[in-house]
Amino acid sequence: MRYLWIILWLILGFFYWYLLGQCCAPQENVPVEQSAVQKVPPPVKTIPCPETGPLSFQWSSDQAVLSNTWNTFKDSLISTVNQDQILQITGLYRAEEQNNSSFENLGLARANQVRQKMNLNESNARVSATQITLGNYSKDCAIDGVRFKSVINTEKIKEIDDRTLIYFPFNSTNKLADAEVESYLNDVADRVKKSGERIRLTGHTDDVGTNEANQVMGQNRANVIKDYLVFQGVSAAKIIATSKGETAPVASNSTNDGRAKNRRTELQIIK
Repeated sequence: MRYLWIILWLILGFFYWYLLGQCCAPQENVPVEQSAVQKVPPPVKTIPCPETGPLSFQWSSDQAVLSNTWNTFKDSLISTVNQDQILQITGLYRAEEQNNSSFENLGLARANQVRQKMNLNESNARVSATQITLGNYSKDCAIDGVRFKSVINTEKIKEIDDRTLIYFPFNSTNKLADAEVESYLNDVADRVKKSGERIRLTGHTDDVGTNEANQVMGQNRANVIKDYLVFQGVSAAKIIATSKGETAPVASNSTNDGRAKNRRTELQIIK
């Protein structure tokens, strides 16, 4: 009987030890779901405001702030534009800015205001706009707000924004027997041979004649410019020559002046 009690106590002790281990065993580390950890983005670092030139603009404003060097800068700039050129004033704007002007965007509003302050009109100053990014600058930073460039503006050649218009006589593809055009294309050839840039040429016509004939004439007008550039040493592989014929007029074909503006080859330098 004594042995039976001993065996019974051993069984009860083992059972108690087992229950104690189950209820009080240390818990294993439970991994935290990755999505439950909130990641705090690093703070955006702003950089010091850029230095501005003789005129600048505050955020969302088209009112130029002039420095004491403005008049000297203006006179110097105007003096560099000769009789065959026009001043291109390009206004800068950012998408985040609020446009309270009557213009399509704040860039055009800024360019027009600068043209007025320079006492220039449409015959000697052309305005345009381009969008820029805010980057890491604060909204409190002023920017120059405009860029200036002297561009060719004659009856034969007009530089507009990112392209040059070379005009052709009526029913003609042979415009290169002209010293002005050849001199301009010589400069283009020298530039792209050094830079490795490419050239896109697009021929255009007025609406006199059939669509098919004008498509061919537009191509011939692009090709004659390409042939000249190749003769000057530009690789033919660097030149794209296409035609839009009469499909992309820049002026009305109902007048002689409008048709003359449509007879052109557009030259673009591609980075």
